[in-house]
Amino acid sequence: MPIDRSSAGRALAAALALLLVTSLARADIPPLGPPVVPPSVHRPTAIGALSGAHPLLRFHGAVTNPTPLPLVNDPIPIVCAAECREFTFRATRGAPFLVGIHSTVRGPNGAFNPNDGFVMYLYGPSGRLVASAVGIGADGQAVTVDAAAPGKYTIVVTFTYAQDPDAAYDGEVRLMRGPTWQRAPCTQTRVGGVTGCFALPALLALPAYDLAVSGLPPVASTPIGFPLPLVPGTPTSCYADETFGLTSPSADQLRHPTTRCLRFTSTVRNVGAGTLEVRLPWLAADGRSGFVPGQCRAEQVVSTVTGVQATRPAGPCEFHPAHAHFHYKDLVSYSLYTAGLGRQLGSSTKESFCLADDEYFGFGTAGPNGPRNYVGQPGCNVPAESGPDGLYVAEGVTPGWGDVYTWDTPDQFIDITNVRPGTYDLVIKTNPTGALLVAGPAQTCSLRRLVLTAHAVRSGSTQASIPCPSA
Repeated sequence: MPIDRSSAGRALAAALALLLVTSLARADIPPLGPPVVPPSVHRPTAIGALSGAHPLLRFHGAVTNPTPLPLVNDPIPIVCAAECREFTFRATRGAPFLVGIHSTVRGPNGAFNPNDGFVMYLYGPSGRLVASAVGIGADGQAVTVDAAAPGKYTIVVTFTYAQDPDAAYDGEVRLMRGPTWQRAPCTQTRVGGVTGCFALPALLALPAYDLAVSGLPPVASTPIGFPLPLVPGTPTSCYADETFGLTSPSADQLRHPTTRCLRFTSTVRNVGAGTLEVRLPWLAADGRSGFVPGQCRAEQVVSTVTGVQATRPAGPCEFHPAHAHFHYKDLVSYSLYTAGLGRQLGSSTKESFCLADDEYFGFGTAGPNGPRNYVGQPGCNVPAESGPDGLYVAEGVTPGWGDVYTWDTPDQFIDITNVRPGTYDLVIKTNPTGALLVAGPAQTCSLRRLVLTAHAVRSGSTQASIPCPSA
């Protein structure tokens, strides 16, 4: 199709400006810091030797916080001091392994808690950095080593922030073979001219939780993805721009503003054999750019079990000006029905997502499990792939991880301004347009029953899996 050269030029200028601003803040590459094991004021804790006889090693650490106030910390430990711990273990040659940590503090309903941000570095037998798991907004971190050199490894764990006074983590080193490692079966199919057994993602949506019709903070979670501490809630349940539809203004919205929003947290887990990865065009070789409205088309990247990659169309994407990063549009949808999946009353205006590994539900299991490969913001606006076909942003969800959108996320609400008190069903549907190639059912749905009153919402029963409504 003909290319709008002026639009492409503006897109390139915007892209170059954004690259200058964010390239030094990329969270998906090892950060600047000591290339070798930092000296420690503590004696490192030895946790054993990883072998076929001992395929699982465990460790634990905590943040020392004598006050009820949140702590912020330097995540790059030049010296492993007060809020940094080192753990050592030995590995045998050629034994692939995973190192993971997981926050021990859960959310108020036992679910995801983004309030404590830990970081982890792994150093090899030479004492040099071999892997790191950094970034924010997750309840864990994980890295893998595919071809381990024999000898002593050192795990360094510290944190970026700790909102909970009792912030702590559990850790493990897991041999990636035998009884401690299990992969889901691959899917024999043909993608983009490649025939093989593909490791495909499988998506599962948890029933909505953290329901709210009040208590919204004055401002949303920070743009880089973690909550503002100790911010009192307000009586409202809608942000000002949501009330008047400022992200998509219309005369009808101004005449009939949204005055009551049903908010909730959603989690989409990848329980499949392979990564869900989409790449979005920062600036394609043909001049298309995701910065230009209408030009953002996503591609899904899939791989066979032998490592052969293929790509396929995956539907629309967009650069979201309010969030200042790229969103994929066809991950999940939210709808509200009268009880018993009767009449549909409304759906969420949030239809686009910055895919990321947020919830480490695979921790402590043989599978699905994997490293934290996608950290979200700022990774959702910085090109991670380049080649003759252009520059692309890569977003995704690794097996064993869930993509989470907390209840205070802008645009994640259903308008209930004119919904009467009563009992309703809130349904979350994955892959709503069928644009993604997944293992198992093309779409999966979960249900949360809720009771609305004039001033509150009460959570009811849940169904983890239901037949997806047709509308």
